[in-house]
Amino acid sequence: MPDKPLYVLLEGPDDERFFSHLIAPLCARRGYSLRVWKYACEKRQRTINLVRAIRRSQTAYIFVRDIDRTRYARRRVQETLNRFGHAMEAERIVIVITEIESWYIAGLGDADAARLGIREHIGRTDRITKEDFNALIPRGVSRIEFLHEILVVFDIERARRKNRSFRYFMDWFVEGERLE
Repeated sequence: MPDKPLYVLLEGPDDERFFSHLIAPLCARRGYSLRVWKYACEKRQRTINLVRAIRRSQTAYIFVRDIDRTRYARRRVQETLNRFGHAMEAERIVIVITEIESWYIAGLGDADAARLGIREHIGRTDRITKEDFNALIPRGVSRIEFLHEILVVFDIERARRKNRSFRYFMDWFVEGERLE
């Protein structure tokens, strides 16, 4: 059976790295082939046009956005709808809490964290920001290298337990019926 396209609209390269390495193989098991669009690198109208074309063709898509400083996920979804002219459906928007870095660190166990030079125990990651994450990177290690090392040892089940927005994404989009 040929792969069905799944458009994943992401903010930037860290998101693309995460989805290409971890999520694409999981979606491939369900017959989807990921096609990444980095909307933060594009003009807003081009993203709106793409989403409208995707919807007209009845192709599956997910729009992924960090919650950042917005207090409530529902409010962030509404902001996203307003920003992109209501081109997408609210139920296709995934809000990452707090930022994609919190998903990266959620999949890291204590032994692997210590091996990577992280000296502190990290429990729940729902409040990890980009700045918190960057502070964990040991001196002399590039950010990209650090991200890559995490992806190599990433434990999806651990990440589900440590970050509720990741669990929601896995339950509803990767393993659930939201893409159908």
